[in-house]
Amino acid sequence: MKKCECEPYLGDGYILEDPRQPEVQRALDRLNRREFFKRVGVTTATLTCADFLGFFGRFGLPDTGRAFAQSAQAVANESEPRFLIYWFLEGGWAGYDMFNPVVTPNNIFPHNRLPNPSDERYRVLKFGEPGYGIYKHGNIRYGYLAEMGKPLFKDMAVLSSMETGSFHSGDRLKAHMGSYKLVISADREDDERSVMQAFAEVYGQPYVLPNLSWHYWLSDGELNEVQFTGRKGYYHALGPVWAHTIYAGTPANLKRFLLRMYHTAHDVVNREIQEFLDSANALLRKDEHIESVKSYHSARQIYENLANKGMRLEEALLSQLFTDPVLRERFGIKPEDELITYQSVNGNKARTKFSPNTNVQAMMTYELMRAGLSCAFWIESRDIRRFDSHFSRGSLWGPDRRIPRGQPDQTQMMNDNLWKPLLVLVDLLKNTEYKNTGKSLFDFTTIVITSEFGRTIHGDVNEILKMKIPEEDKQKMIDGQDISQHWKVTSAAFLGGTVKGDSQFGGVGEKTLLPIPILPDGSLDPAYHPVTGELLPGRAKHPASRIPNHGDVYATALYLSGIDPKGRGRNDRPPLTFIKKA
Repeated sequence: MKKCECEPYLGDGYILEDPRQPEVQRALDRLNRREFFKRVGVTTATLTCADFLGFFGRFGLPDTGRAFAQSAQAVANESEPRFLIYWFLEGGWAGYDMFNPVVTPNNIFPHNRLPNPSDERYRVLKFGEPGYGIYKHGNIRYGYLAEMGKPLFKDMAVLSSMETGSFHSGDRLKAHMGSYKLVISADREDDERSVMQAFAEVYGQPYVLPNLSWHYWLSDGELNEVQFTGRKGYYHALGPVWAHTIYAGTPANLKRFLLRMYHTAHDVVNREIQEFLDSANALLRKDEHIESVKSYHSARQIYENLANKGMRLEEALLSQLFTDPVLRERFGIKPEDELITYQSVNGNKARTKFSPNTNVQAMMTYELMRAGLSCAFWIESRDIRRFDSHFSRGSLWGPDRRIPRGQPDQTQMMNDNLWKPLLVLVDLLKNTEYKNTGKSLFDFTTIVITSEFGRTIHGDVNEILKMKIPEEDKQKMIDGQDISQHWKVTSAAFLGGTVKGDSQFGGVGEKTLLPIPILPDGSLDPAYHPVTGELLPGRAKHPASRIPNHGDVYATALYLSGIDPKGRGRNDRPPLTFIKKA
């Protein structure tokens, strides 16, 4: 028998009948354990989760018992809140111009060309001009792509020594799941967790929609939709019910969902269904070790969770969500920002993340936090591969190979998809008090900013030069080489009430272009030159130094949120404890 795999949302197929219809009322009058089995056409030996859902699809969703509601409310009242926001720019930002800043020659200009193209470094056309340099503000050294985010630096800790892979789907999955022997095409096991699921498992139970995401895993054009069904790749339903991933979608979709929860929980049919549930549950308790009954209890728990939370919703509040003109203006929301976009990748059919733009996601995040509806949010750039700035060496110049064009410039993308909405969100969180605690929402929040990997500013042609082919063919291959491809060097940044602000850890060698290992206290390994990144003559790497990856970020996000990351999922990396405020 398959495990209970219920979607984390109410599909349009779950239709509530009108309780005023005579035939429905008569059916309710006859509800008992025997009638339930008769109507679904099964016995206790064959009862499955699908049968249970089908029954309530026809006769309504259950309300919940008072004990369940009181228990959840007690948790909500007594627990200090925590919020976690991941802001993920999918596609791979240009790290050397962001938080892996390096100063190099710009070999796109004729007078800077070198005999061996492998030794050349290619930057944007304006690199070195005002607004296009490498700067330092406070204790943070950064590239021009982070210039707009400078007002946030006083609350930010930057991790500049970080290494990943170079596979879109695989490294996106690692950003979610952490670092361990992770097979992308394997079924996710019960003890695995995404970072948001691990967080929501601890803090999510009191919330109506604890764990919201806008990333829709199968939007990625590299994934075969037939092969990645069920529990493969990213699986939404790991951990307890309140940890499951809920795909938020557009404001209109999420509002409809919440209103349906409200009306469902208050429906007359559901109160009658609860009486049936109480009776059936008592009769089935003696058979609780039968797999079919376990499935029944699992489904019942999911619906009780939703119905209980629906009872706590307020229709007036829901009706006003995402419509505040002042908030919409502050986030700069235009009608097109609330639409979903489609993109074809590698010639495959067009796909979508079914999400609005990041400024809309940020506004929704703030409103849901303020209303006490959600605690975990995975914000992601809407357009598939928006930052996937591939570029051939030959494209660096015009047709005559003399007029330089330079690398693709991600400045506008970075400002629109990250800095503009993030600046507004942080300001709102700082200026919104949580209940009457004297503390702001920001004080209880951890924000993580990252991408799956970085991008190159060079390309090695030595293997091409060794080929026994005509020089003309060699030149074509050299010109066609991707000099803005996926690259294993990247970074992350942390914001929030527990983060050690105005701090930076690690760096990238300006000669090696690789991360410099860091010690357990966050300092650079002294065996490496702090500027070039080269191992010093006669020195050996410190045995305790290492280069962090997505798993370290996963563990640190939980640690900053007051969670011991050990045993939360399978991530095998420890937290970077030096990022936490003393």
